[in-house]
Amino acid sequence: MNSEDLIAACRTDLNDLAAPPLWSDDELYRFADDAQKTFVRTIGGIGDASSAITQLDVVVGVFWTNLDESILKIRDAYLVSDGRPIQVVNYEDLAQYGVRFDNSTGPVRFLIIGMQPKLGRFFPTPSVAGVVQLMVDRLPACDLTADAAPQELEVDKQHHEALLLRMKEMAYLKQDAETLNKTKSADFGEQFRAYSTWAKQEKDRAKHKTRVVSYGGVGANSPYRTSHGPSNDYYNRG
Repeated sequence: MNSEDLIAACRTDLNDLAAPPLWSDDELYRFADDAQKTFVRTIGGIGDASSAITQLDVVVGVFWTNLDESILKIRDAYLVSDGRPIQVVNYEDLAQYGVRFDNSTGPVRFLIIGMQPKLGRFFPTPSVAGVVQLMVDRLPACDLTADAAPQELEVDKQHHEALLLRMKEMAYLKQDAETLNKTKSADFGEQFRAYSTWAKQEKDRAKHKTRVVSYGGVGANSPYRTSHGPSNDYYNRG
């Protein structure tokens, strides 16, 4: 299912097939984009160690480095040249590592986060150029929009039905006599949050197992009766 398929499925579920539609394409794409991002944030992000955002250039004499805004958490970092690990440290935890900004230079040993949004700081100030490879959990790379359709979804296909739950939650909150239905909205929202929390638990369990764990789809066996809000990681914080 791509973004166009998702919009079509949502229109069918909403019984919004007559012209003119009750919900515009732009509205439904906004709901779809929110659904994908909210689901991904709730389950802890999409694992990534191969896209452009996972490589940081180390420039001699430059200690700041840009971190992509889609990154929720940095799970690992190492130098591409020799595989030497780079310690990722929150600014608040520097003292326990004995790090002081004293203008020292040398091969990079630390990547410090949390000082400024979308920026990391290498320590010591690099004296050797190179590339740091990251392993991250991130949000979807691109917004879902009508102009860019069709777009492939970054959420695995077994979760696509769950995205429709969030889309319908938002759709039934539209302030219009023909669309507003707070009861339906609340019910779809409850189901979406319960499924998302269950998917996160399955994802977390899979990290500790050697076998592949299937999440399954949205169906009769999915846990829909507990409501939980999404998490809000900031890189390694939260």
